[in-house]
Amino acid sequence: MDPNHHDSGHSKVLIIGAGCTGLALAHGLNQAAIPHVVYERDHQDAPRKRDWNMGLHWAAPTLQSLIPGSLFSRIQTAQVDPHTPTKDLEQLRFINGKTGAILGLAETEKFYRFKRSKIRALLTEGIQVQWGKSISSITYSDDGMAVTAHFADGSQDTGSILVGADGPHSATRGILVGEERARCTPIDYAATMCFNKLPRDKARFLRSDPHHPLFQCAPNPVGTFAWLGLHDAPDPEDPESWVFFHYISFYEPRDSISTKTPREHIQHQKELAKEYADPFKSAFEWLADDNTTAWYGKMQHWDPGDPDHGWDNRGGRATLAGDAAHPMTFQRGQGLNHAITDASKLCAAIAGIWRHEGAMTIEAKANAMKSYEDEMIKRGGEEVRLGERNTQMLHDWDKVLQSPVLKKGLKQGV
Repeated sequence: MDPNHHDSGHSKVLIIGAGCTGLALAHGLNQAAIPHVVYERDHQDAPRKRDWNMGLHWAAPTLQSLIPGSLFSRIQTAQVDPHTPTKDLEQLRFINGKTGAILGLAETEKFYRFKRSKIRALLTEGIQVQWGKSISSITYSDDGMAVTAHFADGSQDTGSILVGADGPHSATRGILVGEERARCTPIDYAATMCFNKLPRDKARFLRSDPHHPLFQCAPNPVGTFAWLGLHDAPDPEDPESWVFFHYISFYEPRDSISTKTPREHIQHQKELAKEYADPFKSAFEWLADDNTTAWYGKMQHWDPGDPDHGWDNRGGRATLAGDAAHPMTFQRGQGLNHAITDASKLCAAIAGIWRHEGAMTIEAKANAMKSYEDEMIKRGGEEVRLGERNTQMLHDWDKVLQSPVLKKGLKQGV
């Protein structure tokens, strides 16, 4: 056998993480008939402690190109309100939190708002996932051909390429760059994510005119920023089944460590909400003090463009994608869009070097992965830095109107 080629038994892609990035990549590899295996740390039926929702806009056509048409035709079912059709042109309202007056509108085409657990469940269809597999180490063959993932349960698997797509606190990233350098960097802001069900009249009020039925946000002259949106609407005729998601983000020094209890975090959000007009004020006022679904989070990111964050991909055998590669603050709504873009570009890179007989040259693989990483690191790193700048500006009233998301909308790179 030519020593410059893989053994066919090792010619598969190992995907670590069954989130949106890993699943989208798996679908793309399916279409290209490239063998792969998806490994996920969590067990299939394990209840997740946290859920959230997220936006997809400029990368929606990219997702459509990766997954089967039968799945994309059902993409509406994964939205926070599957009963409200996605508009061709959507406007995200920015409201003066203090007065309720509209500050501006960020326009975007086809703004999908997904409940994370629902879009993940949809993307899991048709993908074989090995559940309960937590990666513990990675080893490489001496001949430059193969990579082996070792899991905490003692099992292992060997392939040609390993992709870490295991989220913002990626264990794969920790292995590639070291635990210390892999840690996300906190920034000077935090928020408590609140989820709530309400009586019929109160639920309808939060979605009634002039309030947006799905989402709206509000910077406030006092230096905070609020979001109010729908998280789930299983029955359009039963407002008491609706779940709302809202938070107020606030300045908190990056090196401070919160010692508040969950109840104290909720009380803090309620105090902040007193500076807001409706519907934000009422949404927090109606939140029970002992709500068990609320969770506090310090905003943080990891810049792949930082010189200290580089990793050795071992001749193209190990790389990162999505939040594992560039976790970012969420107030520009870009995380999922860049994750899907990563999946598409990485799939194209792999497909370009794959051979029908299940072999690829070492040099071709190294070059293809370097090209993927160069573009991804530049694009993702720029977005990480822009995201922090955007978050800072949304909490500085003198700069609110210059915020990238308000000034130029939700397009890529602006």
